Amino acid sequence: MIGWDEDALARLRAAVARGDGAAGVAVLAGRPSAPVLQYAGDVLVAALAAGVPGADERARACLAELEARGGPGDAELAAELAAALGGEPGVLEPLPVDLGAVAAALDADPADGPWLLDLERGDVLPADEVVDDAGRWAPVPPVGAADGEDARRGAARRWLAEQGRRPAPRVL
Repeated sequence: MIGWDEDALARLRAAVARGDGAAGVAVLAGRPSAPVLQYAGDVLVAALAAGVPGADERARACLAELEARGGPGDAELAAELAAALGGEPGVLEPLPVDLGAVAAALDADPADGPWLLDLERGDVLPADEVVDDAGRWAPVPPVGAADGEDARRGAARRWLAEQGRRPAPRVL
């Protein structure tokens, strides 16, 4: 079995950011999902939507791992993955947001001031940079860092689900 080096992790992150299910499945091949379960779930949702061969089996395994682990954001991702396996749209509204940016805002020092999430465009900005407050901004509460990148993504996913949203790839 192949492990996760920095290059492979970077390729997986890029595939998730682009919503490129085929590239993501290729990076996952022969590697354990457990260390990157949040990324794996995201890329497998994209792979199922694109009809990537072999994605069903890997997605079912990922779903089982998410349900067994039960970490922050795992239930939300499992629900999205189950919907994709069933060919149904997710219950939560998609928002093109970077979970890493949401995680960083959740981990921000409260002394640095509040961070806000744009519920239309998915941008995460410090409150003092927001000029247009047309009711489309949600304050991101500083709750502290989860342990590890996968857990931080999960915490961000959970918080986003509480806002009625799910992450979607950001496109230009």
